Amino acid sequence: CTEEGLQRIGADKKRCIKCGICWTVCPEAGISEEPDGYFDMNTYCKGCGICAFECPVDAIDMVKEEK
Repeated sequence: CTEEGLQRIGADKKRCIKCGICWTVCPEAGISEEPDGYFDMNTYCKGCGICAFECPVDAIDMVKEEK
């Protein structure tokens, strides 16, 4: 992955239905469970985008990481 291609998750907690799918499918344990949703992105997030792809309500998207 080149520096221009680095991405991180962007989350809209208001859209979260607390289904836990993102937390379940993350291969790196990059999402930590919170009482109000599952969007505490931690240092393990590698930017793979699986959580964004699997979110049934499109509450997660991938945003270009700022330098």
